[in-house]
Amino acid sequence: MDARRRYEHCIDTLAAGPLFRGIAREEIPRMLGLMRGRCHTFERDDVIQPFGEPFRLVGIPMSGEVEGSFDSERYDHVSVRRFTVGDVFGAAFACAEVESSPIELVAMCRSEVVLLDVRPLWEAESPTGPEVRLLGNLLRIVSTQSVFLNRKVRILGQKSLRDRLIVFLREQPTDAEGWARVPMSQTALAQFIGANRSAMSRELGRMEDDGVLERDGSRMRLAADVWRP
Repeated sequence: MDARRRYEHCIDTLAAGPLFRGIAREEIPRMLGLMRGRCHTFERDDVIQPFGEPFRLVGIPMSGEVEGSFDSERYDHVSVRRFTVGDVFGAAFACAEVESSPIELVAMCRSEVVLLDVRPLWEAESPTGPEVRLLGNLLRIVSTQSVFLNRKVRILGQKSLRDRLIVFLREQPTDAEGWARVPMSQTALAQFIGANRSAMSRELGRMEDDGVLERDGSRMRLAADVWRP
């Protein structure tokens, strides 16, 4: 089976995603062949990238959801980020050829994922236009993810749970009245900020009692006089 037929069902998702932006649709199967692309189906809780193992492949979910996470020194589960259809994960680690992965990537449900080896892109002696464009897209993805991780480090760097919540909420877009919609469940939010769910729920309640926070379902609004990080 040639590359075009092998990836036919993935082309629409890949063409709409950030890695292949600006690349002609008919060039995508060739690029997938160059990067030794292969499509895998992972069941819920399957490990895609083990912690501590060499990190070599970039992944793009075609369906389902993938979580990148690690366990803290206190064995708390810390969710770094979740990746859904069309997102790119592992770009920075794969490009750096990290020998011991600092995170674990796990399928959160049955997920189909395209895995790519990006090393042939910079090993090419005379890269074509699409290859140059793909390298540029890869650089943009790595830069964007670096900004995200810096924000995450800033949240985790706060000493108190309240300050972590405040920094997180300040990072969220708000409507005209200052309400931010939290784009995840309370369990996922607790994992994202590196906290115990029960402790976070208690702190949110205390913040309401102190007049620091208002809540309305998945919406939250900080008081105007709360410090700005």
